[in-house]
Amino acid sequence: MGIDNFSQREPPPMGFASAPPQQGYPRQGYPQQGYPPQGYPPQGYPPQGYPQSGYPQPGHSWNPPPPQSGFSEYPPPPQQGHPPQYYGAPPRYGSPHPPNLPPNLPQQTTTANNSWYSRNQKNKPQSNAVGAAGLIFVSGGMNIAWSIGFRGLLYYKTTEHNFAAWFIGGIIGAVLSWFLLNKVAKKYVLIFSSFLVMIGGILTASTKHNGDAMLAASYLDGIANGLVFAPFMALAGEVSVSYMRGLVSASIEQMCFGLGIFLQIIYTSTWNSTGYQSYNSFSAENMKGVLSIIYGFLALIIGSLLCIESPVIMLAKNNDEQGAIDALRRLQRPYTLTNETFEQLAEHKKYVAQNKELSMGQSIGQALPTFIRLVFLRGLSAMSISKFVEIGFRYSLSNPYVYGSPLMGWLIGFGICRWMGNFIATFCMESCGRKKPTLLGLIVCSVMSFVVAGQFNNFTYNTGNTIMLLVFELFAGIAFTATSPYLSEAFPLEVKQHFISFTFIAEMLVFIVLVLIRWSFTNGANYFYVMGALYLFGFFFGIVCLPETRRTTLREAQDRFSKFISLGF
Repeated sequence: MGIDNFSQREPPPMGFASAPPQQGYPRQGYPQQGYPPQGYPPQGYPPQGYPQSGYPQPGHSWNPPPPQSGFSEYPPPPQQGHPPQYYGAPPRYGSPHPPNLPPNLPQQTTTANNSWYSRNQKNKPQSNAVGAAGLIFVSGGMNIAWSIGFRGLLYYKTTEHNFAAWFIGGIIGAVLSWFLLNKVAKKYVLIFSSFLVMIGGILTASTKHNGDAMLAASYLDGIANGLVFAPFMALAGEVSVSYMRGLVSASIEQMCFGLGIFLQIIYTSTWNSTGYQSYNSFSAENMKGVLSIIYGFLALIIGSLLCIESPVIMLAKNNDEQGAIDALRRLQRPYTLTNETFEQLAEHKKYVAQNKELSMGQSIGQALPTFIRLVFLRGLSAMSISKFVEIGFRYSLSNPYVYGSPLMGWLIGFGICRWMGNFIATFCMESCGRKKPTLLGLIVCSVMSFVVAGQFNNFTYNTGNTIMLLVFELFAGIAFTATSPYLSEAFPLEVKQHFISFTFIAEMLVFIVLVLIRWSFTNGANYFYVMGALYLFGFFFGIVCLPETRRTTLREAQDRFSKFISLGF
């Protein structure tokens, strides 16, 4: 018994390798310095707590202390009169035990990256979700340009009804969208509208000089645009993050309508510049139909594959939190749940809760001042791309009915300036904001309108007047691009799509009135004088009443529009 028999010792107990031994116990495998304290088992005896035959000795009574749930941060003090013991790591027998991992790993977080490319790639699914509607709006822009005068030679009898048909169809589609409000998935509305665009394109492309077919095609395309306008403008605001909402909404609406106008001007002016269109040739009207078929088909494919429903509507209508989380997950790359996903969900819940507190009467009362502001701006937008502006531009040239390259170049410049204004304002929407580009465009357009009106007594070639109209179109595109994000974020949720439809209908009515008014030099000059005055009034009106909603949440934007006076920039 006096010999320390190491072969009979048990292996070291399981536990934390770095834990110091309990106070008063000799550490296994290490000789105790000095003399062991009284009452402890002599050296060579196995530690208590490990049952073994023959232990403990009869007559020996010892109660071990209760097991500790952890270990002390500090080692026990050395016994008085004995040198301090060294508490190092005990020797390892065999392979070391792996460390215990924490039971709950932290959630994945996203790192903010300020580069434009990284933000665009991360949020690309948001623009894809509404991008198919933009293709339908491109077809609508072509029909707007056709209706105001940018068209090829027509060999059939026309009346004002032919040129107002697309706008009437837009009103019909907007009214029909009220009955589908949150009852039919937006994807199915988009698919149906895509078929209407394709059918209208087939009618236009497959017939020659048939006024009835052109009239039906205009109605079908207008109905398709009216059907998707309100649902997808609302969807653009609800699927986008706050720092991308302006870009997404402006790019699918104003920039796509401007692109359609630009394309219509390009191919019709190029077609007409040849000057030898025959009655039986493939005309510019047929080309318009072919392009509409392409736009409708692409919208059908993209909408079927990439359209994502609004997480806000899921929460408001069915309280479908799981569906909203899944939609938010698919609206950002990579398609994983992150802390940002749950932050967006919490913000949408607050937005829905805030709007549920409003009664229908309160929602309408809060929407009416916003409706007045946006109808006024959209009406000015319609005036900037009307029949009077197109005819005034042609009359600024030497002879508008002589087909040749000089006229073609000026017309293409007109289309480029209008679309470039939309393009510049769209990509400055999240840096310069909404209010400042709108005010800049309004004041410049006002000055240009007064100057052009004063020059209408000069009926000969007037390069200066033509250049001023090009500048007018450039700044008109800049001025009204911000109306797209305003539409997507301004109205209370309960009446949002209804009032977006009302705004669209009011804009179509302005187009119809301008189509029906007869052109004359006197009417043309008066038109530009009135437009200049309205734009000047709109400038001061915007300073006082237009809010700045750049990088705000939907709740904050709605709160800012609820106040009629808003002087902030």
